[in-house]
Amino acid sequence: MGPKNILVVGAGSGIGRSLLEKLNANPEYFPIGISRRGVPLEENLERGLNYLCDLGEQNRILEFTSSLLKIWKEIHAIYFASGDGLFLKIEDLEWEDLQKHLTLNLSAPILLTSKLLASMKNGSLLCYISSTAGKLGFPESSPYCASKHGLAGFAKAIREEVKDRGIRVTTVYAGAIDTPIWDGREGFKREDMIPAKDAAVFLESLYSFPASFNQDEILFLPPKGVL
Repeated sequence: MGPKNILVVGAGSGIGRSLLEKLNANPEYFPIGISRRGVPLEENLERGLNYLCDLGEQNRILEFTSSLLKIWKEIHAIYFASGDGLFLKIEDLEWEDLQKHLTLNLSAPILLTSKLLASMKNGSLLCYISSTAGKLGFPESSPYCASKHGLAGFAKAIREEVKDRGIRVTTVYAGAIDTPIWDGREGFKREDMIPAKDAAVFLESLYSFPASFNQDEILFLPPKGVL
């Protein structure tokens, strides 16, 4: 048996980039990433590379998944680490910004799951990285909370759809991780957050558990708790 095919969605920065690097250090895995910062996909895949796919565009997602499935006949794990923040008072919210935010944080993972699920078999893993904002509410974060609650709800439903096929589904409610999503936000100490590379160590371990073992929902926080 060859290396396990693993896709990291949102591998251009932050958690996704660190996770792709961590997975690539394990010779038992053949990981690739996708993001809008990637390189174009050609006929062959290169291990550890981040490929171009604008997750805000439906057609780009459909083109990428179609091309990927011509190369990979089976996908062993997908980590959904994409997303951005939209932090503002609800009175200041613009429709266009809301649509872009929900497309990236919620619609893209749903569409990717829809198109790639058929390539997954018993023992494979779908890992949806939500947030403490997927469990709690935070001021000036209502669109972000809505997107993360939505992702968690989607994962719960998919878990019920695929459990008889032996596909594992894990929702990760991640506490504050030091990534670019915090850039420009005042009142938060980056040194109190979990480094992205440390989060990647934990996330990588999820696939290595026996196929008979499913971690349904996981909450992890920095030592100081919810920041």
